[in-house]
Amino acid sequence: MREHETQRFAALDGLRAAAALGVLLYHVAGWTGRPGWFAHGYLAVDFFFCLSGFVLAHAFERRQIGWPAYVWIRVVRIWPLLVLSTVIGAVLTSRHSPPFWPNLARGLLLVPRLGHPADWTFPSLFPFNPLAWSLCLEVIVSVLWFPLRRLPDLGLMAVVLLSGAMMVYVASTLNGIETGWDQATFWWGVARASFSFSLGWVCWRYRALAPKPRLLAPVLALLAAMAVPLLPGPPWTGLAWNGVPWNGLYDLACVAMLFPMLVLVGAHDPQGVAGAVCRTTGDVSYPLYAMHWATWAVMLRLYPYRWELPLPAWFGVLGVFVALATAWAAFRFYDAPVRRWLTARS
Repeated sequence: MREHETQRFAALDGLRAAAALGVLLYHVAGWTGRPGWFAHGYLAVDFFFCLSGFVLAHAFERRQIGWPAYVWIRVVRIWPLLVLSTVIGAVLTSRHSPPFWPNLARGLLLVPRLGHPADWTFPSLFPFNPLAWSLCLEVIVSVLWFPLRRLPDLGLMAVVLLSGAMMVYVASTLNGIETGWDQATFWWGVARASFSFSLGWVCWRYRALAPKPRLLAPVLALLAAMAVPLLPGPPWTGLAWNGVPWNGLYDLACVAMLFPMLVLVGAHDPQGVAGAVCRTTGDVSYPLYAMHWATWAVMLRLYPYRWELPLPAWFGVLGVFVALATAWAAFRFYDAPVRRWLTARS
């Protein structure tokens, strides 16, 4: 195996951790009845997709490995925490999300609940683990990518342009790209994941053009991009727009330009304290994303006034710290040992 296939870009781990923190703050703001705080935290998902495209191309584009072995590597990486968070959600919400066994099976197998087209409204794709929608999209795109990973540059550009055109349509009609998380927009979510993933893939192909590596500036830029308030958009008037979809334009600018640039600038391995911090926070970034909904659901069961919004500010702050602690414990005592066990038996 070539050296670049095993190199770890610790700075990208730090950026992944910043994105996970952003989506946590976004959700906690909404869950406590304070929507608008960290209003673009949903863009963290698009950054994850872009980062995935870069990292998987780095690891597998020229690696001699079969499709089954590749799929198993993805299973080992994703499924342990998916199983844990889904089971917790099933225990806590079984009465509110029937039928139990089909929903549990779909959640554990990462099969979205799409239903009949006539029923496409806004129900969750995974009732016991709503945040699994992005994991589902990442798995779909990354699995389909593998046989195409050596696609010529012209073919790659065609993928970028096609998926990008679909996202331009979504951003202009919805005044943003926060889509793909429900039954009504799942297939637009596939386009959303494909666009950012393919941009990360492009970044890997053209990494030699990257500017000088930086760490602090990309982290601050990513957090600032997610903290920007929602921008105004045109009112929907039948078949015509009256105005400019500023929020949609902002989302597209972040996804198409800012995030690929941050990935390129962050593709290095800082040493010393900075590198250690990046690697440590990177280790807990996926557990933080995968477990924070389940953690919040447990906290609500212990809070006597859980249905009275807005929740106290102290409860939201506590939720952030509990989610961080839970993510560390999940990585240290469950995710890392289980993945080691599965890898040893592959």
